Amino acid sequence: MVPRKVMATLLLLYLVAMLAKQSEGYIAFYGREHFRKMEESEKNQAQKKSLSLQQRSDIQDFPEHSEDEGQVIKLTAPVEIGIHMNSRQIEKYEDVLKELLTEILLHIQNVNSYSKN
Repeated sequence: MVPRKVMATLLLLYLVAMLAKQSEGYIAFYGREHFRKMEESEKNQAQKKSLSLQQRSDIQDFPEHSEDEGQVIKLTAPVEIGIHMNSRQIEKYEDVLKELLTEILLHIQNVNSYSKN
């Protein structure tokens, strides 16, 4: 027979795991390797940030161009914006997603009709 304390502990762990899954949360266990990787990524981000600030200061040295309010910026590289959701999250946020999509579609239609004129 399994002692009662062991059964109670296992049951408690099971309940905590079910609650975490239900709340769409997770529990992360980090080791030394994870901390090392996180520190390296933070250093890389800091280096990238300093490089971008340096590039911005170089760009500001050039004379200013006059900017029109109706100016359109064209991207030279493809850009993708995405959200990854599971079916349960989609069901949960269905109404908000519908509103966002209708706003985006209306905006696209307005831009297209404006550009045709």
